[in-house]
Amino acid sequence: MARLILERFLQEHEETPPSKSIINSMLRDPSQIPDGVLANQVYQCIVNDCCYGPLVDCIKHAIGHEHEVLLRDLLLEKNLSFLDEDQLRAKGYDKTPDFILQVPVAVEGHIIHWIESKASFG
Repeated sequence: MARLILERFLQEHEETPPSKSIINSMLRDPSQIPDGVLANQVYQCIVNDCCYGPLVDCIKHAIGHEHEVLLRDLLLEKNLSFLDEDQLRAKGYDKTPDFILQVPVAVEGHIIHWIESKASFG
């Protein structure tokens, strides 16, 4: 909703339609919005967004981290040899799953080489 209102405001006050990057920049930092009242309202919308706001992002990040720790503990408990994201990045990998098994395992007829933990879905 804040995005729509901001876009409409900028269209009415600018000669050219605002670019997506300008809109996104103002949503990330509402202090860039030229109207102080609107800037405050956009900020309030973002802070109070129960689906995509910064508080929800923090909660999702914390839950994701917690599940990665639980997964690490399970892998250690099962005596499986693995490399985690930090170890893979140190070896120069740019795209990394959460864990790569150093010795793949079979699970229900499928060979598992790596594990990507998705605590919020899947």
